[in-house]
Amino acid sequence: MHSFLTISLISSLLLLTGNASANPWETVGHPAPLAPASIGTYTNGCLSGAEQMPLRGEGFQLVRTGRNRHYAHPATVAFLKEFASSVAHNGLGRLQIGDMSMARGGPFRSGHRSHQTGLDVDIWYSQDKRAAERPLTPWERDNISAIPLADERNHQLIEKNWNDKVPRILRLAAEDDRVERIFVHPTIKRKLCAIAGSDNQWLRKVRPWWGHNYHFHVRLACPEGDGSCKPQRPVNNAPCGADLDWWFSDEFYAMLKGTAPTPEKPKPKPMPQQCQQVLNAP
Repeated sequence: MHSFLTISLISSLLLLTGNASANPWETVGHPAPLAPASIGTYTNGCLSGAEQMPLRGEGFQLVRTGRNRHYAHPATVAFLKEFASSVAHNGLGRLQIGDMSMARGGPFRSGHRSHQTGLDVDIWYSQDKRAAERPLTPWERDNISAIPLADERNHQLIEKNWNDKVPRILRLAAEDDRVERIFVHPTIKRKLCAIAGSDNQWLRKVRPWWGHNYHFHVRLACPEGDGSCKPQRPVNNAPCGADLDWWFSDEFYAMLKGTAPTPEKPKPKPMPQQCQQVLNAP
């Protein structure tokens, strides 16, 4: 009993202070045995009743499994299985699924601000031939490399790496009502807009964002009836408009080169109180 109270007290302090050097969320290797719920916001929350994604199935193969980041809300797992099956049935190959969430969600020490509520997933643009032909070995899952479609430093698309399957795969995801947003590198969004022409309404959900040069990030909407989940505001911007143009403006290039003032980082907000129960569950 004493040790449980000690752990609970330490966890409470870490939750309140946002201590990144000792992150209890990364030390718990199994889901909380509670009802499935995405609690809080995508960038400040946790996950109860998580489900672990299978290593391989129709149209998908997990990669980077050594990180133990392949948990999600059961609704996300169901979406991924259906999405991957649709990709396969359309002759678009086998998805390679990277980071999802940790066993109980929560913040990562590094690498992601979101992925905290079991509703975010990274999917590689490239598709390793070995993953299409057979199950990958544990070594292969953690050591095969993704092929970038964009050069982050020079802010340019790598045309020789472009795959014509990418727009079709992204459109399948974007036209699913469960999908809230899809994040891609700005140069990839610009390429998609050029290809789509006037048939671009599906690109409204496809958002330009930092990074995302070797993977796209699918974010699902809050599961129906999940009152603990805090939704984002709907996307109301034009599919290919001024918000995309900003990523190629003088202001953006100044930020990219480090010549613009660095904006102040917002102070971390306290996590939802329910997350303490999730973290302390057996």
